[in-house]
Amino acid sequence: MTTTTVAPPAFKWFTALTGVTSLGIFVEALLAGQFVSQDHRDSWIDIHGTVANVVVLASLAAAVVALITLRRTFPRLTWGSVVLFVLIVIQTIIGHLITDASIDGLIGVHVPLVLVIFGLTVSLSITATAARRKLTTT
Repeated sequence: MTTTTVAPPAFKWFTALTGVTSLGIFVEALLAGQFVSQDHRDSWIDIHGTVANVVVLASLAAAVVALITLRRTFPRLTWGSVVLFVLIVIQTIIGHLITDASIDGLIGVHVPLVLVIFGLTVSLSITATAARRKLTTT
C-alpha cells in the first residue's frame, strides 16, 4: 500500500535555491568568457562580481534552509550545502584577488574550482529532488 504525503516545503526552497546557485554559476562562466583577454572588460568584470554576490547569497540561503530543516533527516544534503557555501566564498575571495590585487596566477585555481562547485550544485539538486520524490510516494 502506497500512501502519499506532502514533501516538506524545505525541499522546494532547497531545490530552488540550489537551482538559482547553479544557474548563477553558469551565468558566471558566460560572463567570464566576455572579459577574458578583452579590452574594455571592466563592466563585464563588475557584472561578474554582482552575479557572484547573488550566488553567495543563494548558497548561503540554501545552507541555512538545510541546517534548520533538513539536518536530522538528510545530513548529506545539509553538509553538502555547507561545503558548497564555503567553496563559493573561497571562490569569491580568489576572484577578488585576481581582479583587485592582480594575482592572475590564481586563475589556474579559480577556473577548476568552479567545475567542482558546479558539480556539487548539480549533485545537491539531484539528491534533493530524489529525496523529495521518495517522500511524496511513500
